[in-house]
Amino acid sequence: MVHDSEKSILCRITDGLDLYFPPFLIVTGVVCNVLVVLVMRSVYFRSLSTSFYMIANALVDTFSLASLLTVDWLNLNYPSTIYRGEHSHYMCKFFHFFGWVSSDSGVLLTTAMTLERGLAITFPLKSSSWCTLKRAKRVTILVFIFVFLKDVNFLFTSDTYALNESDRLCYVYLDSENLKIFWKFVWPWIHNVFLLVSFTAIIISNIIIIRHIKISDRIRQEQQNCSIYKSNECLPETVKTKPASRKRQVATMLLVDSFTVIVCTLPFSIFTTIDSNTVLLDASSGERDWKRFISSMSFYLLYVNRCVNFYLYSWSGTRFREALLFVVCGCKRRRKPPRVVTISYTKGNSCSVHTCHNITQ
Repeated sequence: MVHDSEKSILCRITDGLDLYFPPFLIVTGVVCNVLVVLVMRSVYFRSLSTSFYMIANALVDTFSLASLLTVDWLNLNYPSTIYRGEHSHYMCKFFHFFGWVSSDSGVLLTTAMTLERGLAITFPLKSSSWCTLKRAKRVTILVFIFVFLKDVNFLFTSDTYALNESDRLCYVYLDSENLKIFWKFVWPWIHNVFLLVSFTAIIISNIIIIRHIKISDRIRQEQQNCSIYKSNECLPETVKTKPASRKRQVATMLLVDSFTVIVCTLPFSIFTTIDSNTVLLDASSGERDWKRFISSMSFYLLYVNRCVNFYLYSWSGTRFREALLFVVCGCKRRRKPPRVVTISYTKGNSCSVHTCHNITQ
């Protein structure tokens, strides 16, 4: 046994990270994801199909934090509390399988949300028939079916480490040459291609969304300039504007969320790919400490991604904050009736602006 005085600084940092960081993630993550579910079920957002994806994602994240990360924390710090008997391999089969399913489903649900928003912007006339709650439920079911088939191998190849044999609880046993080839060469490519396709779809959809938001901001600014200066450079047709809608707020929240998914998911994928083809039997203690530190950091990034959505939505969505206040304390901020600005033209290319109040929300 290595005494604490003999441990390197990097090893002590990793020990502190393993001891204090998971409880913080578990408590804050569960609370924040429950709040996300309540807000998305409020009258502000529940009619949007995107809200259903966010609810499904939050529920998976909550269960993952409460079960998987809790057991992992107990194993790292109090390993004797974990059952390691004759049937413990069934526990690891579930943990390994559900861990990968929850991570992959989070990526796919975010991909589905961004694709839906990108298609709605590209084909606005068809968005009302495409972006429905019924379709969102069907897509969510297909997402879980796909990740089940992708990660089903963990139900057959997972087992439990003996006490003090490893920092981790579960491992993939390779008792045949075919399994070794699959795990070292086939599985990493399957997972990386899956991430590549998902991230590509997210990035392309985000580019479409960002372009749409910029165009909307430019049109809104031109309308404001026209109303203030009555310029001759007004738009050549009657245009109506209104304050930021729920769909615009959701699009902004989705942009931040999707980029966070990429940043938090990619490091663990890279580490897993490299680690599956690397053996450190003759490595120095310093190299092993670095590997353990990088493994912990990339692993916890996956769970950070399952905790930060609430903060991202609160930061990027005005309507989300209003709905949160309504859910938490039942208070609703009084808002002025939205104004509709109509720009019309008379002879001489002069511009007149008429403002009226819309009595409906």
